Amino acid sequence: MSKIVFIDVDGTLLDYENKLPESAAIAIQQARANGHKVYICTGRSKGEVYDYIWNIGLDGMIGGNGSYVEHQGHVVMHQLITLEQCHHIVDWLKSRHLEFYLESNNGLFASENFEEKGNPVIKEYCKRKGKDNADELTVRDIFPDMIYGGELYRGDLNKVSFILNSYQDHLDSIKEFPDLKAGT
Repeated sequence: MSKIVFIDVDGTLLDYENKLPESAAIAIQQARANGHKVYICTGRSKGEVYDYIWNIGLDGMIGGNGSYVEHQGHVVMHQLITLEQCHHIVDWLKSRHLEFYLESNNGLFASENFEEKGNPVIKEYCKRKGKDNADELTVRDIFPDMIYGGELYRGDLNKVSFILNSYQDHLDSIKEFPDLKAGT
């Protein structure tokens, strides 16, 4: 009897430096050879699923925290943040001096000072995940294909991530955007 296997990406399929163990690729290929379907199920948008992940041999993905579903190269569902919502989000974040990046299937798009503000956050996050070299990691290590200086008012968004100055920023985002789901 064939089964459907869903695999998380960050911290499961890949480590927090985007490294894929050979054993994981072999296991996925063996599962597919045995007739099972294998999908990644991730918070990442398709723009952050690099070729070396696809090249393992996957049947598809559920990405962008569930906003995008693909099966064998065909889009099954894609729920976008509208261009109007994007304008509101970007303007609100800028007015609060919060750095952010926008996630779409076309890439990750960083705000002007995201790298500078993000580097200490990345170090702390990786330290909490137990990474030995956490103090050496940077935004560019974790997000190697991040686009700097790209268009921030976009109609192709799956989700938006931003750096909190305080937990109140998160609470305020819930009030400001009641039609969107906020997480931390």
